[in-house]
Amino acid sequence: MVYGISDSEYLLVKKYPKSVRKFADIDIAHQELINELKKEPYGFFEKIKRFSKKRQLNKFKKNEKDPLQAGTKGERQVLEQLSKLSDNYFIICGPRIKLEKWLRYKGRRNLRSAQMDFVVVSRKGVILIEVKNWSDKYLKNNKFNPYEQTERAGKVLWYYLQSWSSSPSVMNILLPTRENMEYNRNYKHVFVINLENINHFIEERSERLNDKDVKSIVKKLKDFASC
Repeated sequence: MVYGISDSEYLLVKKYPKSVRKFADIDIAHQELINELKKEPYGFFEKIKRFSKKRQLNKFKKNEKDPLQAGTKGERQVLEQLSKLSDNYFIICGPRIKLEKWLRYKGRRNLRSAQMDFVVVSRKGVILIEVKNWSDKYLKNNKFNPYEQTERAGKVLWYYLQSWSSSPSVMNILLPTRENMEYNRNYKHVFVINLENINHFIEERSERLNDKDVKSIVKKLKDFASC
């Protein structure tokens, strides 16, 4: 059961003309626009429409190298894999959670909100998955810390869930689609799992929640999904 679309896809689609509603629409809408522009304009209003379509076409060109392209492709790969899980697993895509109070992280009160790629809820527990579709070059030159991002998001999610009597724990997973990241001892609560093994890893966990808990958690989290 899937709620929403991946956050990268949601943000990327917003940069395109309204004819693009999901990632799969991009190439189709692009080609349709090219075909329309090949037609000769007739009259004043047709020329105005043609000018507008040229501006739309520029958006396609501008977004070709947007980093969200890689992010979307990576997240779609992961969602396709997670979708192979049985209907007993609930997948919330791109949830954004903002807490009512600030939390301490590494000794500073500097954590209040987080965007998460996927949260999987089932009897096996609550699992947060942060996806990174980074090339080796980008990984080497980028100063952004994906382990810290995953850990911070996990803490926000965990704290949000503490308002319920079940007080479920949260497992944090960093999933590099190119398998170019390893476990980091400095972030012992962040597990690194590859795409091929993610479903098996989830399915092999022991049960931690009952059906009532699962239903309650999904009901609360699904409203945060990207859509």
